[in-house]
Amino acid sequence: MALKKVGDNTAEIASGAVGTQVPTQSGGLWTPGLASATPRISPVTRRDFVSSLVLAGTALALAGCTAQNSSVSSTVGELPDGILPADAGSIGGPADVGYAPPANFRMATYKPPVRRPLRPIGALGIIPRAGWTTIGPNMRTIQPMNGVRLITFHHTGDPTPFYDDSYVGTARYWEAIRQWQRSQGFEDIGYHFGIDRVGRVWQLRKLEYRGEHVRDGFAPPHWLDRYVQWKNAPTRPIHGRWIWNAHNIGVVSLGNFMIQQPTPAQLHRIIHFGRVLRSLYQIPIYHCYTHQELVSTLCPGAHLQPYMEYIRRTNQL
Repeated sequence: MALKKVGDNTAEIASGAVGTQVPTQSGGLWTPGLASATPRISPVTRRDFVSSLVLAGTALALAGCTAQNSSVSSTVGELPDGILPADAGSIGGPADVGYAPPANFRMATYKPPVRRPLRPIGALGIIPRAGWTTIGPNMRTIQPMNGVRLITFHHTGDPTPFYDDSYVGTARYWEAIRQWQRSQGFEDIGYHFGIDRVGRVWQLRKLEYRGEHVRDGFAPPHWLDRYVQWKNAPTRPIHGRWIWNAHNIGVVSLGNFMIQQPTPAQLHRIIHFGRVLRSLYQIPIYHCYTHQELVSTLCPGAHLQPYMEYIRRTNQL
């Protein structure tokens, strides 16, 4: 797949479209139960047995490493691309507030900035920011991205299910999020890209600017905390705080996946778009997170989290 970076005022990415087959359980659709299904066990060969002994010996050797940081008990080498602990899991906890407009939010009068929907740019089909707003960020305080190291996936987490598939309805909702988040002190809409219910990818915040989609944390990602992969952390804590918005692409899917299901088009697009971002910015799969794997939140919801773990564990993302 040919990739090239293009200007922020277009869609930032152009690529050849590649179809992605989402693993299915029945009827061609993902079902959450698939991620927890019992795997088929193949006979153990002599080579497998010897390999397991080597791996076990390596693990014991690594366990004896000397601590290199007061908060870390050991350091291991770089994980190979495509490897992530199967039980990365989530840390759970109360949902974040402040990202989605509340039910009683009344946005300012909105008129789409274009008479006709803008055609997606590039074979991937990304709708540029000009397709839903002409208002820019707060340039006095917004911070530069200064490079990309990780991706975090979200849902919008609306107070009620969102079912509008239209271009105008979706554009209006991105603007509602922008207005709400600006009223809460954000410099702009917090996410960089949005995936709507029919699988369109929208440019939200330009990638040249740091996003505002994960609050600071005081612990490394959940799986890093257990597996102590200090060298593999995408960033380093500053004065004990993990600044998760730094170098972090925020990709949000439209909907509240605690109370509604993501559409098949959204599930397919998450895989395809995630692959393009990873390829373009050389992001290893173990630096692709969901919101709840970084800080205490329910995002991206109980109906999306198992799918994200599955496509990452099976190296499809």
